[in-house]
Formats: sequence, structure tokens, C-alpha cells
Amino acid sequence: MTKPYDVERTEVCDMASLAVEQFNYLEALFSVMAEQLGAFGAEDRIIRDAKRLALLGRSHAEQWACAFLDEGNG
Repeated sequence: MTKPYDVERTEVCDMASLAVEQFNYLEALFSVMAEQLGAFGAEDRIIRDAKRLALLGRSHAEQWACAFLDEGNG
């Protein structure tokens, strides 16, 4: 017999897994953006700032994915 706690735990793990998957997509997207922006001239301030924001977004996506992995496992 399944206990209510087990069902809730399973739902939390499922939601955490979905969140991690979405954050992995975001991380990949920001990585590609940073890579493409790096191909442009680094002397342009707007491009430098956009690349910096893309790298920051990638970093945040990775950190949140790790946080949700910890939530799902622990």
C-alpha cells in the first residue's frame, strides 16, 4: 500500500526532475548565446555586456539545477 508521504515525495521528485531538465535547456541556450556573442568584436560594449549576461544566465541555470537536484535527492 502506498503511503501519502510516498506519493508526495514522488511528486516532489518528479517536479524537481522537470525543473532540472528546464534549467539544463536554459543553461545550453545561454551557453550558445555566449559562444555566438564571443564570435563578435569584443571591443563593442553592448556585445560584451550581452555576453556577460548570457554567462551569468548560464551560471544561474546551473546553480538552480543543482539546487533542484539536491531537493529531489534529499
